[in-house]
Amino acid sequence: MAKQNNRVLISQSLFRAQYDPFVVTSVNESELTVDCVASFLQTATKGGLGIASSHGPKGVLTFLAVSTPTNCLYIRMAAPSTKSKDKKKVDKTSPSGRTILQAILSHSDYRKLAFDMHSIAAALHLDHALAITEAIDLQSLVFWKPRGAPATMLYILGGADKLYERNVSDAFRGEAFDAATMQNVCLRAWASCQTAFNPKLERHHQAAQAIDTFAINKQDLNAICKFIRDAERLHALKPTRVKNDVAPQFSFKSDALELGMTRFKTRMRTSYDQQLFVEFEHKNRPNTSASGRVEYSHGKTARVTVNAVVPATSTIRSIYTIGKDAPTPAEWQRLLVSLYVLQRKVSLREHAISRKIFVPSSADLASPITSVNPPCTAAVTVPFPLNQSQLKAARKILSNDVSLIYGPPGTGKTTVIAAVVMALAPTLTDKEGIWLVAHSNVAVKNIAEKLARVGFLDFKLLVSEDFHYEWHEHLYTTIERNGNVIRSDEIGQDPTGTARLLLDSKVILCTLAMVSNHRIKTAGFMRLVPITTVIVDEASQIELGCYLPLLCDFGHTIRRIAFIGDDKQLAPYGQDDLGTLDSVFELKHLRKSSVFLDTQYRMPAPIGDFISRHIYGGKLKSNHLVTSPLSCRLVDVRNGKEQKASGSWMNEVEANVVIAIAKKLHARGKVYRIITPYDAQRNLLEKKLKSAEIPWEDKCFNVDSFQGKYCSEDDHIIISVVRSEKVGFLTNLRRTNVMLSRCKQSMIICTSRAFLEQKAPKTLIGKLAAEWGQSSWISVKDILAGNL
Repeated sequence: MAKQNNRVLISQSLFRAQYDPFVVTSVNESELTVDCVASFLQTATKGGLGIASSHGPKGVLTFLAVSTPTNCLYIRMAAPSTKSKDKKKVDKTSPSGRTILQAILSHSDYRKLAFDMHSIAAALHLDHALAITEAIDLQSLVFWKPRGAPATMLYILGGADKLYERNVSDAFRGEAFDAATMQNVCLRAWASCQTAFNPKLERHHQAAQAIDTFAINKQDLNAICKFIRDAERLHALKPTRVKNDVAPQFSFKSDALELGMTRFKTRMRTSYDQQLFVEFEHKNRPNTSASGRVEYSHGKTARVTVNAVVPATSTIRSIYTIGKDAPTPAEWQRLLVSLYVLQRKVSLREHAISRKIFVPSSADLASPITSVNPPCTAAVTVPFPLNQSQLKAARKILSNDVSLIYGPPGTGKTTVIAAVVMALAPTLTDKEGIWLVAHSNVAVKNIAEKLARVGFLDFKLLVSEDFHYEWHEHLYTTIERNGNVIRSDEIGQDPTGTARLLLDSKVILCTLAMVSNHRIKTAGFMRLVPITTVIVDEASQIELGCYLPLLCDFGHTIRRIAFIGDDKQLAPYGQDDLGTLDSVFELKHLRKSSVFLDTQYRMPAPIGDFISRHIYGGKLKSNHLVTSPLSCRLVDVRNGKEQKASGSWMNEVEANVVIAIAKKLHARGKVYRIITPYDAQRNLLEKKLKSAEIPWEDKCFNVDSFQGKYCSEDDHIIISVVRSEKVGFLTNLRRTNVMLSRCKQSMIICTSRAFLEQKAPKTLIGKLAAEWGQSSWISVKDILAGNL
C-alpha cells in the first residue's frame, strides 16, 4: 500500500488474476467537490459502483467507500448536525459535500453494488438522512444459495477456483472485516464492483430488484431501518468466545473427538465460521492444545475434528467455541423480510393487520378489519371460573382484531389464553385456525399444560428436535402421553403426512421462530390450519421486529392477534445493553386500550401487596391463603464478598449459605428452586449441590432463564443476591421484579444486611428489607440450627 498525500495505492489480495493497484482517495464528506466526483465517475463503467462501509459505536455508519474498477473514494462521514472545521474554506455558493454525496448515491446511470446492501441503505437513512437508488444487494442475485454460506460469497465473486479463499474469508467475515481499516473497507468496495463482470451473474444483475429508499413511505422506511439496525446490534452482542460444558469422558477416533455435552446453553453446533479450541493435559505433554470444527452434533453428542492427536489417557481441561453463532433461521427470515421491504417486494402497509401494529394511521386505528374480521361476539363459556379482569381480557381478544393484555405475575395469563381457545375452537371452520406462540419453547409448553389441565386436548405442539432430544424430553412427558407433541424431525415435506400428524387439530402451539421455519411452511401446516387467530404470550419479551416474518407472510389471513405480557417483567433480550428495543407494550396506540389483569393468585399476600405498591401503582390485588409476613425471610450473610468471574459475578460464602438452606428444605421434602442474577453464581451453586449429593438438575437458575423458561414459579424460592459492594443488577427493576415474584409459599433472600442498608436502600430489595423490618431477618447460625 503506497501513500501519497490523501491518495493511496492498494494492491488487491482476493483474486488469483492480476489486477493493477487501484487508487484510493481519502476525503472528509464536507470536502467533496463537484470536480472531484466528476473526475472519479469518469473511471466508472456502466457495470456499477461498488459500495462498502464501516460502522462505529451503536452501529453508526462512519466511513463509506465507493469504488470503480480503478478508483475508490473513502469518505469519512459527518453526522448531519456536525459542523466541519473547514466550513469557512468552502464556497457557500457551491453544493455541500452531503448534497454531492447524495447525487452519487442517487445517480441513475450507475447501479450500486454491495454485500448486505440492506444494512448500508438503513445506515445511510438512519445516521445521515441519505437515500440510495439503483442499489443491488449482491447476495440476492444468487437466491438459490444459502445467504450466509461462504460458498455463496465465493460464487458471487467469480468462483472458488479464481479466488484466494482464506483472504476472502478474512476480508468479508474475519479479523480484517472486524478491524475495518481503510484498506479493508476499500478492498470490499472494489471487489463488489468487480462482481459486475462475473458472467455467471449477468442475467441476474439485469433481473435484480433494486433498493430505492426515495420510493418508500417515510414512516415505513423509519420503521424497517430501525428493525435492521436493532437486529445488527443484537447480533453484535453475541459472544465471540463461549466455554462449552462437556463430560470428562471422551474418545478419539480418526482425528476426531467424540464428546458428551452437559449443558444446553453451551452446546456445540455445526457452523461455517466458528472454530473450537481444546485444551488438554497428558502426562508426557502437559497443557497441550488443538483446534478444530464441529463435524456433527445431535442431542448431547458432538464429534469434533481436531488438528492434533489426543491420547485416550488425556484429560480435557476446557473447550471453547471461538466466533459468533450464525443467525438462526428466524433471524435469517427477519433479515430477508427487511430486505424485501427495501426492495419493495413486500410492504408494511400491504395488510391491514400489519398497518395497525407497525405504521398505523388514524383511519386504521378507527376502523376494525371488517372485510376480513367480523368481530366475534361469542360468549366466553368455559368450565372454570374467570375473575372480572380475566373475563374482560377474554372478551377483548374475541371481539377485536388487535388487542393487548397486561398481566402482572400470577394473574392468570395462561388462564385467559385457555378461555379464549375453548370459546373460539368450536366455532372454527376449515379455513380457520388458532396459533398460540411465545418467545420460548417452555412458555409454549406451559400453555399446553394449561390447556390439558382444563380438559382441552385437541391441539398440537410443535417443538424443535434440537431443543427436545436428550435435553428437555422430561418437560414434555405429561402432554406427550396424549399424543399432542410433534417434533420437528417427524415433519416431512408431504402435506398428506402432515394431515396425519395433525389429526384435524385446529389449534397449533409453537415458538414465534417456528412459525417462520421453512420446513413448517412447505409441509403444509398453514394450509391445513390457516393462521387466522394468533395469541402471543411473553409478548413483552419479544422485540417488535421479530414479528416481521409472521405479519408479512401471513398478514393476509390473520383476522385477530392478541399480545399478552408484562413490561414490568423481563424486557426483550439485549434491552439492558442497547436501551432502544421496543416490544408491543411500547406502542402507545395499543397500550392505551389494553386490559389489565388485576388479581394475582401466586404470591403470598404480603409479597404480592409489596410488589403491587412498588411496581404496579397499587392496582394489583392479592388473592392468596398465605398472609403471614414470615413468608419472606432475609438471611444476613455477613462475610460474603462479590467476586468477578468470567465476565459475571459470584459470592462463595453466600453460595454456602444457600446450599445449607437447600439441604434443610430437601430434608423436609419441600419443593424449591434457587434464583440468582449471575451465571457464575448459578454455576457455583450447581457444583455445590452436586457435592452435597442432593438433586441439582433444574434447581439453579439465572433470573433471565426463569420467567417463562423451565418454570415460572415454585413453592419455595431461595434468592442469592451475590452483590456485597456494588448495586449492579439490583438497579434493574424489571429483572428484580421477576426474581421477587416467583414463590407460591415462601421466599428466602440471602444477602448482606449492611450492604442493603448502606449501599442499596433504594433498590427494590432494599425497600423490601426496610419495610419488613427486624423481624424478617435471620442469621446463618439460625439456619444451621434449622430455624427456617
